[in-house]
Amino acid sequence: MPIKQFLLFSIILTLASNCCAFDNNDDELLEDDAEQDSPAVPVEDHFFQRANRFLPFSHGPYPWRRWNPFQYQPRSQIPLVSYDYGNNNAALFRQFNSALENPFGNQLGLMTPELPIDTGVADLALNVAADFFQNAGEFSRQLIPLIAGDSCKSPTTKEMGICTASPACTAGGGRVSGACSATLVCCIRIVNTCDDGFGRQLDATTITLNNTYWQSPVRTITSSSSCTMTVKLDSTLPEQVKQQICQVRLDMVLFTISQPDSESVCSGDYFEVAGATNTVPTICGFNNGQHMYLHVPPSPTDLQLTFNFGPSEGETRQWNILVSMIPCSSKVLAPPDCLQYFTTRSGSVKTFNWRDVASLDTRQLANQDYSICFRSGSFQRQLCVTPCAVVTTQLPFSISTPIKTGPAPDASGVSQYGSLDCNNDYLVIPGGFNLGNPTAVANMAFDRFCGERLNALPGSTTSTTVCTTATPFRMLYRTNRDETLTATVDVSGSGNRGFCLNFRVL
Repeated sequence: MPIKQFLLFSIILTLASNCCAFDNNDDELLEDDAEQDSPAVPVEDHFFQRANRFLPFSHGPYPWRRWNPFQYQPRSQIPLVSYDYGNNNAALFRQFNSALENPFGNQLGLMTPELPIDTGVADLALNVAADFFQNAGEFSRQLIPLIAGDSCKSPTTKEMGICTASPACTAGGGRVSGACSATLVCCIRIVNTCDDGFGRQLDATTITLNNTYWQSPVRTITSSSSCTMTVKLDSTLPEQVKQQICQVRLDMVLFTISQPDSESVCSGDYFEVAGATNTVPTICGFNNGQHMYLHVPPSPTDLQLTFNFGPSEGETRQWNILVSMIPCSSKVLAPPDCLQYFTTRSGSVKTFNWRDVASLDTRQLANQDYSICFRSGSFQRQLCVTPCAVVTTQLPFSISTPIKTGPAPDASGVSQYGSLDCNNDYLVIPGGFNLGNPTAVANMAFDRFCGERLNALPGSTTSTTVCTTATPFRMLYRTNRDETLTATVDVSGSGNRGFCLNFRVL
């Protein structure tokens, strides 16, 4: 026999022998399984002890739009055996009645029919898998390192996002909106909380990724309840490892909860922040377009953002808050102790809950004590503010209208009579003066402003532009705990509204 034919015959013989050996091993394994399964043991007692009986497949609310290691859809569709094991995601796994029904054979590690199953290892592996798929929030956190990128803005919706690859964006619960480059897309990430799974978007209670939108739940919010979001800051996290975070900015795209009571106190619904190093007031009411800078201690640290809801059932409760993380090296960090920071040369600044509506109700909030800051360049020497134009009967400047002592007329409709009149609620503009430098008069308020007109002159019936050259440019806003209960009360029924001011940095 030629050598080539002899070698070929030997190879064929060897392969046939190995094939028979594998078949014998499979038979032995099945016989062992039959012996072990012979006692009448309930399914739940040994359900997680057969690693070769389970494989992930497409079922339930998770559409497999593209292949990835966590989402694999076998071609063979073996009917699902339904069991209730106390886990909403049990249907993610298909049960095989025997090792031979496994169409993947030796391809999946522990799921090898020719080797005895180490039940301890298999049990541990499946417990880890069950914990991993337990909720969508934890699943997305495993993918966060894949989608942490530079900031971007959607060209269509104008939402903020991060640049990432499209598959990573989708797998992490994001929505593609625009492109960053030829290979990266702008990924918009939205999370709902307190939704108990009813939300259409990702349900989570922790934010670790920059430019994440926190939205109110889709379902009706229960009265006398609360809703909390945790912003986790930790430089050891893959998505935050690039730079240390020093501040977190909250942009309130949508913010509507109940109004304060007649004493300006948020006694029903209110929003509060815990964990920041600067003073963050409790707020309520209407705050669309407002923002806050939260100064944070060195990581690791957590910020707690909480909505607390009162007993009323008829309130409109909605929010959409953009959570942005600002690294310590950023050029747009807010100055120390500034709750609000405006970086443009012009714009408008409003107190929380100010709104151009025809109402005499109190909209000013109690217990406000924070700084409002403005960015200035090397050539900007002056900050000027002017009351906003309104289209209703709303007052653009209405802070603690004082009661005038003596025979003089009522103080409503005028500016403060003197600095001592602004001792309840007031706005401080350091070094503030009327534009044009009018002649000073006795008992000027100097830098404290209150009443219903913005004017440095006492008892003025008109508002004007007030400027300052004191740098750094900032204003301080303070209100006390009530409207009519303190020793020197405000004018009853005046309905203090706060202020809306247009500013210019010159």
